[in-house]
Amino acid sequence: PLREDSEAGRFRADLYYRINGLTLNLPSLRERQDLAHVVNSMLHQLAPERNLCLSAELMSAFSAYHWPGNMRQLANGLRTAVALLDEGEMEISWDQIPDDLEEALQQLEGGMPGYQRTLGEGGSLADVSQAAVAQALELERGNMSAAARRLGISRTTLYRKLKVQRS
Repeated sequence: PLREDSEAGRFRADLYYRINGLTLNLPSLRERQDLAHVVNSMLHQLAPERNLCLSAELMSAFSAYHWPGNMRQLANGLRTAVALLDEGEMEISWDQIPDDLEEALQQLEGGMPGYQRTLGEGGSLADVSQAAVAQALELERGNMSAAARRLGISRTTLYRKLKVQRS
């Protein structure tokens, strides 16, 4: 806070009053009650010709997330998601968000959304992950995009998991 620094003599008072035209305290993204409106506004700015939205599941994860990077983190994540949308797609889902944001949201959500996970006796996390991937691929008849959606991860992450399993 420059005002306090100015009063304490750690910042020149004349410079403080030169740059201090208006003081406005904005709440951080995690404190805002209008996250859906902020997201929709950003999506409209990024792609005004399209009527884009987030999937309900992803919006729920966004609402629960603490956003350490605040508005820049959200803007960068949405910019990437819009760039990854196929032409004609109108809903942003887990497939389009950047991997680092996806991982942070997955940790918050407790892992893969919509998938019931249990560790059997002697089962490791790697075994459960491998079983989840195999089950999703089987249920989606080998369709990688659909399997990734079912698991709540991006296709890139699914390919990475398959590569690790084969190694």
